Amino acid sequence: MSEEPKLSLVEKLELAPAFVSIGFAASRAAIEWPFRPAARADTLYHHIVHALIRKSSRRLSARQLSWIEGSFQQSYEDWCKKQSLPVNIITISDKTKGFWLGDPSSPVILVFFHGGGFIFDGNQGHIQFWHSIQEALKNRGKSLAILLIAYPLTPRAVFPSQLEEAANAVNYVLLDLERSPSNVLLGGDSAGGNIAAAIVYHAMHPHESVRRIAHMDSKNRFRGVVLISPWVNFDVSLESFYRNRGKDYLQAEKEKEWSDLPCCRCSSGHCRD
Repeated sequence: MSEEPKLSLVEKLELAPAFVSIGFAASRAAIEWPFRPAARADTLYHHIVHALIRKSSRRLSARQLSWIEGSFQQSYEDWCKKQSLPVNIITISDKTKGFWLGDPSSPVILVFFHGGGFIFDGNQGHIQFWHSIQEALKNRGKSLAILLIAYPLTPRAVFPSQLEEAANAVNYVLLDLERSPSNVLLGGDSAGGNIAAAIVYHAMHPHESVRRIAHMDSKNRFRGVVLISPWVNFDVSLESFYRNRGKDYLQAEKEKEWSDLPCCRCSSGHCRD
């Protein structure tokens, strides 16, 4: 769980011209779309949205972007209210919370780590996606509980903080809820996919400073791992980054900056060492 950053007056004043610049970028994308068939997204809508995200990530700092987005907990509470579903929040540690979708007593639990470049919190898109999966399974007579993890984010939290809190979340299910690994799924998208994959690796080859995953041996393994476009390669020199520069919503320079943040001590979104 990451605290919402508190912006200085200067950081807040910088938002106004930034929003104007972002608006111009969206307008330009809409105008140029018909004339760039080889360097555009698949639809006009995607082309505009991708341009908005590219400009926002270049124009705003990590702190400003996090402040604008808001917290995962607020998104979860708002979504539950809109869907008339119960809010069920658990505290895993002083840095991490979990948000339940479905009945925690279900025979199988998915522990999900959201994406967002280690900078952004989860959002209602993550919640709605897994709720739709849950409903599809229910229609087939299968029950799945989902525990959405709100883990600490950069630039406040650096490695191995995310791995530590992910291990705490998984051990909560294995120890506190007394579940067998064979009834536990891990899942994650993008940076969350990185965390889910790291947990699997940590279970086999424990990091010396991170709590071990309980009950793991050759006979007790996780039921499965769901990785959605996992961010497991930080190499931004790949040719596709530059070939798709006008199509993708992120660019190599920004991905490099964000991938460096979990590995260094940071202040105001910029690394000190």
